[in-house]
Amino acid sequence: MTRQLALHPYARRSPLVALCAVGVLALTACGGDDDADTDTSEPAAAATTAANTESTTPATSGTNEIVISGFAFSGVTEVAVGTTVTVVNDDTATHTWSATDGTFDSGGIAPGESFEFTFEEAGSYDYRCNFHTSMTGTIVVTG
Repeated sequence: MTRQLALHPYARRSPLVALCAVGVLALTACGGDDDADTDTSEPAAAATTAANTESTTPATSGTNEIVISGFAFSGVTEVAVGTTVTVVNDDTATHTWSATDGTFDSGGIAPGESFEFTFEEAGSYDYRCNFHTSMTGTIVVTG
């Protein structure tokens, strides 16, 4: 049986995404149930917790962006009060960007979509993906 690989729009722009798609296709072709549904659960346990958490390096490029990719958050970790942070989903699954205290909740952010939130109060805000709870991070708002 030959499987057709339908590339996600990001796979056309990113060699890494295309390479990952080929790897998944190769693994799928090696066995498994042909009638199995696509799994959007958390990545395999072999992935380390660190790989599923936010980068701890503050953004210095002047962008106030958090990128979701590879079932992990990366990007800005500290901003000033009044700053709008944009969360971009560059992953292949839908994710959320949700404060654990309820301050913000993006709802589902589909692949290729984004969400913006303006921080009006100083503090430290822990967040996670509600679909993949091992994906966590913290953003510090100063002011």
